Amino acid sequence: MAKLTGIDWQSKLPACGSHVATNDDATANKVEFDTGFPAATVFIVQIYRSGVLIGTDQKASLTAGVLAVEDGSTYKITAADVINWVVF
Repeated sequence: MAKLTGIDWQSKLPACGSHVATNDDATANKVEFDTGFPAATVFIVQIYRSGVLIGTDQKASLTAGVLAVEDGSTYKITAADVINWVVF
């Protein structure tokens, strides 16, 4: 069995989380997650409302490890939305 050597494999692992939106998030029209992964360049966001995946136009961006999810033109953050995210 070959061993992983010579690469920083731990920095390649994804960071992920889940958040249930609050009234404060809905009022701010934005939720930010400090992923603890400043080198991340790729992200995936899924939002569920009442157990149903919402495939809408939320805005999402990643800057220096901070993932921001915001209202889009039709999607509006609502209390109890479940926001799942992965960055790598």
